[in-house]
Amino acid sequence: MNFVTLQYAVFLTCVVTLYWQLNRLQQNRMLLAVSWFFYACWDWRFLGLIILICSVDFICGAKIAAADNKSQKRKWLISAIIIDLGILAYFKYMNFFIDSFVDIMAVIGVETSLPMLSIILPAGISFFTFQSLSYSIDIYRGELKPEKSLLDFYAFVAFFPQLVAGPIVRAQEFLFQLSEKRTFNSAVFERGIERILIGLVQKAVVADTLAIQWVEPVFSNPSEFGSASLWLASVAYAVQIYCDFAGYTNIAIGSSLLMGFSLPENFHYPYLAKNFSDFWRRWHMTMSRFFRDYVYIPLGGNRAGPTRSQFNLAATTLVSGLWHGASWNFVGWGAAHGAFLWIQRILPTLPSHLLIRCIKQIIFWILILLTWIIFRSQDWDTTQAYYYGLLFSEGVKQLEFSWFASIALFLGCADHIWVWWKGESYLSRKSLLWQRALFWFGLIMIVLYMKPIEPNAFIYFQF
Repeated sequence: MNFVTLQYAVFLTCVVTLYWQLNRLQQNRMLLAVSWFFYACWDWRFLGLIILICSVDFICGAKIAAADNKSQKRKWLISAIIIDLGILAYFKYMNFFIDSFVDIMAVIGVETSLPMLSIILPAGISFFTFQSLSYSIDIYRGELKPEKSLLDFYAFVAFFPQLVAGPIVRAQEFLFQLSEKRTFNSAVFERGIERILIGLVQKAVVADTLAIQWVEPVFSNPSEFGSASLWLASVAYAVQIYCDFAGYTNIAIGSSLLMGFSLPENFHYPYLAKNFSDFWRRWHMTMSRFFRDYVYIPLGGNRAGPTRSQFNLAATTLVSGLWHGASWNFVGWGAAHGAFLWIQRILPTLPSHLLIRCIKQIIFWILILLTWIIFRSQDWDTTQAYYYGLLFSEGVKQLEFSWFASIALFLGCADHIWVWWKGESYLSRKSLLWQRALFWFGLIMIVLYMKPIEPNAFIYFQF
């Protein structure tokens, strides 16, 4: 059930209307039922997968808390990690492992033929697996007490607004909200409507328009296009992926606010970042924190000297890249970001002159564009053709000018430009009701007039 459809609008309206007629326990039961229904609309066969992963972590979490010694606690934690990551590895990476093994054997001169498995990737499996696993890890660390209600735990992992593409919500950020009484708050409800409408503009208007008119034609065959079109498409994709994912996050957060729940923010104007470390503090923030807390710090973080710290950083970025998809392009994207983070650490501090800051900012933006090309390309051949074409293109085709795409590109940059200029969101807390209503009406008109006929799937659904 795509967020950018009338079907979801009707679904959410019915859910929210019924939700506020119930008491807390009934609300939680209803949330679980509608969340399972929501996921079953994608593919009902994988509903059992969510239930299995939830059950594993619920049981392991209880066993960890009840264990008498560290050894027993570690045994149950390892059990949860093996089962959760084993399921994730099978569905998401098994064919990638098989294909990579065949390629490696071919490199050393051994011809190997292994059949590829007919595996369907469950929507959002990386998100709900990590979310559930964090529960067991936090109990093991003593940061969380085990949840007594299995129903509430199921509802936490399957919570429909953020089930398929995040934000990655930890148990300690959400479970307590299920145990508290929720009361209707008109100000919170209005903020939810605003976030949903902004998300719809980001996804349905900006991301999908740029994808259809500029990004997909160029990335499907970059060698056919001239350098100007390749540069334009790379900028368009940088805006598209941000608006696609931030749009989902805004709709997810907005939908949650309509029911009185608060989800963590996932984006903070990432293209205003000054360097790569700042970028990862602003981009997909819940994932960045997850890998920091559950991969980088357990490996030793920066506590074991500069050499080990660089290794830990490289390992974390490689895992982050592989988490995004079963492809060497994603691994390469993660490795590139790891390399730039490493370079950033060892470079000497330059004088803070305006010219130097401008040069550094431009270099950072160019590197971000170049790494997004790796992320978007289907394979390394496409990536190489794209990079070559940026400077030495022999293609003769050029992207046609499009008012819709141009307006979408401007709208995609507007939030960053506005915050950079004004330092605040579009509407202040002091805005009058008629001002908010006029703003909402304008967003609705933009969506109705500019959105493509058929919405694209969200990019992060594949992760």
